[in-house]
Amino acid sequence: MRTIFTITAITLSSIFTTKTIAQNTPLENSLLWEVSGKGLTKPSYIYGTIHMICENDFRMPEKATRAFDKTEKLILEIDYNDPNEMADMQKAAVPGTLLSKTLNSSQYSLVDSVLKLKAKIPLKAMDQYSLSTVYSIAISKTLACATTKSYELEFIKLAKQKNIATGALETTKAQMAYLQTAYPDAVMVKHIHMFDDYKTMFNAAVKAYKEENISKVAEEMNNKKFNDKETNKWMLDTRNTNWVKQMPEMMKKQASFFAVGAAHLPGKKGVLALLKAQGYTVKPVMN
Repeated sequence: MRTIFTITAITLSSIFTTKTIAQNTPLENSLLWEVSGKGLTKPSYIYGTIHMICENDFRMPEKATRAFDKTEKLILEIDYNDPNEMADMQKAAVPGTLLSKTLNSSQYSLVDSVLKLKAKIPLKAMDQYSLSTVYSIAISKTLACATTKSYELEFIKLAKQKNIATGALETTKAQMAYLQTAYPDAVMVKHIHMFDDYKTMFNAAVKAYKEENISKVAEEMNNKKFNDKETNKWMLDTRNTNWVKQMPEMMKKQASFFAVGAAHLPGKKGVLALLKAQGYTVKPVMN
């Protein structure tokens, strides 16, 4: 059961941050960025993750572990190490209402057919789950492998080995609120129907990610099929702004290692540009 909730949290974090705003000059190819200056006594680091990837494609660069060793706290989008957050995820995943009651007959039939075809699971077996949970499980099947890994969970393992604390930039409740605002059921059903389009996009994004080309990752994910201005406002821009308001105090208190979805980093309203606008020195770590 816990596996389902973890998959949901990680997959939703990945899927619903897909649109970013282009910037004039592409960023250097690096997943790891150093933040310094503006009175910081020690640098902090930002690592762009892809929340779910096939085990064979997973790589943890040595530069990431070296930077991690210089920091004193791991900061994620959501703290998957916090039992209270996982309890909230469980509540969101099993809301107490049945999909057979909340979806109309045509919506239910469409979701059921996609789920049977792509995930080999009838919707009836997942009737008690939220539509976003069903969606995340279906989308997890777009990866052409049986075993996946998560950078967030791997960083949590490193934090435990190093015996450092973990924290978060937002709560599960906040993320679910953004999700519900940006993606009502009708839109979610439409996205489930676009399973094959997601598969194509994810494959291209993974290729770019392995090359550490975060601008290309964002470009591949920047598809009008999946987002409009309103969803982008709630799932990307608003969250980036909220995060960057919190990060200065976190970095001032202790050297921090931030691990967030790579799509949050580039763009005029991306985390890197917003930090630069505050006066920080933000530079790629190439090796």
